[in-house]
Amino acid sequence: MRAWVLANVRILVRSGLKMRCEGVGEVKAVVKVEGMEEVEAVSEVEAGGGSSRRSKPRRVAQMEEDLRAALILSFCSPSTVPYKVLEEGLRAVEASLRQLVGIVRPYNTLLTLLHHGYTHHIHHLQTRLANLQTLLENNMSYGCQHKPEVTRLSTLNSDLHYRLQDSDLLLGDLKNQVFKLEELLGEERRRGQCLEDETRRLEGQLLEVITAVAVSSINPCGSSSTRSGRCSILHLEVLDEHINDQEFNIREELSEKTRLLHDIERQYRDVVPRADYDRQQRRLTTLSNAHKQLSHAHDMLKDQHDALLGVYEAAVTERDELSAENHTLRRAATPRPDWNRAAEYVEGGISRWRELSCGKNSDQLVDVLISELTGSQLSTSSEFIDCKGVEESVPVYLRYEGSVRNRRLGKRDVSLVIDDIWREKRRLANKDPMDEFVDSYFKERYHMEEVRAEWCYSLADACQRLAYEEQIGLFWGILCGQVQEQVYHHQVDSVNNLYDVLKSRDPEDKGVVSRGEVEAAIRQVFPLKSESNVKVLMETAARASSLKDPTVIKYHNLFSQGSTGTRTGLVTEVTQQARDEQDAYIQEVLDELGYAAMDVSVNELSRAFTIVDPRIEQRELDAYLEWIFNTTKNQLKSTAPIPLPLLAARLQTGHIVRVGARS
Repeated sequence: MRAWVLANVRILVRSGLKMRCEGVGEVKAVVKVEGMEEVEAVSEVEAGGGSSRRSKPRRVAQMEEDLRAALILSFCSPSTVPYKVLEEGLRAVEASLRQLVGIVRPYNTLLTLLHHGYTHHIHHLQTRLANLQTLLENNMSYGCQHKPEVTRLSTLNSDLHYRLQDSDLLLGDLKNQVFKLEELLGEERRRGQCLEDETRRLEGQLLEVITAVAVSSINPCGSSSTRSGRCSILHLEVLDEHINDQEFNIREELSEKTRLLHDIERQYRDVVPRADYDRQQRRLTTLSNAHKQLSHAHDMLKDQHDALLGVYEAAVTERDELSAENHTLRRAATPRPDWNRAAEYVEGGISRWRELSCGKNSDQLVDVLISELTGSQLSTSSEFIDCKGVEESVPVYLRYEGSVRNRRLGKRDVSLVIDDIWREKRRLANKDPMDEFVDSYFKERYHMEEVRAEWCYSLADACQRLAYEEQIGLFWGILCGQVQEQVYHHQVDSVNNLYDVLKSRDPEDKGVVSRGEVEAAIRQVFPLKSESNVKVLMETAARASSLKDPTVIKYHNLFSQGSTGTRTGLVTEVTQQARDEQDAYIQEVLDELGYAAMDVSVNELSRAFTIVDPRIEQRELDAYLEWIFNTTKNQLKSTAPIPLPLLAARLQTGHIVRVGARS
């Protein structure tokens, strides 16, 4: 089919597209094509020859180039080209014919008939090909599904062949015996006829003798009659002896025939009747045809089995080689550490650690781990950052095209920038999401878009590297929308409330308060703290005692931060205890829900909160539910249940604080 199409296309190309003209000097040709203007082409005589080439319309030339490229790609490629490529070539030929029919006026009818015939022939061949493919798939599936049946029928066919050969030999012997018996039977029939004739003749003679005796007995006178009677008696005696001899011979012949008949019956006892033989012959023909088909399917399956066996042997060889290499490496190589254990200490977990460690050796992995734990940039790190674009899926503060310089912010610089962002957001009482506020924050400070993008991407890169730091990790989680912003505000408000209470207990602004006043302030600000936690806070606060009077504490030192922006021991301890108390509170809520629950609804979670924290107000409960189910207050009733693991994760990242003690 491909050769036929290619031959026709070549004829069309040679006849319709590659038009040459011969002549000397200038040759002008005007080609009128439907839908195109007249094209006048002038060609000069080529050096060293007398032939010139007529230029073609642009549309025809473009069609010729496209068709030649498609044919080279499709038909002139080796037989391993996929069938889809051949289909593309056929589609290109059909499209070229369709266009040629529309633009060539003088041969419009001829090309139309050629196009219709080509389309009909291609459709017919495709239909036959589809039928053959379907038949081939059916035969292959039948062979795969009935392989045991094929084996059984093959064995049965072999047995039937052997039995057929034996039957043919036996049939030949029986035919010879039947022929001999038919000859013997004809001879016996002739002898019987002769015996019957002889018997009738003797019976006639006996009747004559009996008649003569009867006459002589009636007329006893005369010597001639006496002599005639004696002769008749002698003749009767001879005739009687002859009859006895004939009867004896007949009995012998009958006994011989009877014995021969018994022998024939014994020999032909196992002979198959002709009708049964014909029936078995037809069945044998049917089974032979089925055997041929199954043999063909068996050959195909055998070829497939041989191919699979070769693949299996190659795989076994490769496995043995790899096993030997593995054994050699285990015996000779030094033990390697489990680098995946470092994923527990890297922001992003195992997925990000795999991205960082992919394709790196042990020495490079040490550098990556140091960079992640310390926040220091390696000398091999990229100096520029590729931006993510301006699509809707990109956070607002990262929307920029191109690449920006990485400022490689350290821990101190990042902490100062984050503190300034939080300070500005709290001063303005801004309620916008953190990514939008960060975008506006840098736009106010840097009016150049490139500089703003440089700071935003540098801040994001530093937060990713230093996410193990508590405050940086908290800011990064809020910036990504994974942590509720109220978590930070609650921490800051708790510390500020404690500072305000201590300051109110120092009306003279001496900067010192007694230990009892510090403990009273802690109990006032944190009424739900246990005695052990209060004792730990007092021990932390005692480190700021005055050297002159150990009974008083310089409370300003409990809240002041150094130049690096690090928190004091008391603030760190308050934050840590708040986190532990939140974890205990969440654990009680989960215990109330029960770990057997698969999905948790709004009503079930609301009931658990009211049981664990009876003093919780509806406003605070609605805020918790809105964060956990990621919806608004108006849609809480219609919100679908969420899985328990997702609920636990949302509880950990939300502002979930106990209001009152559980009664």
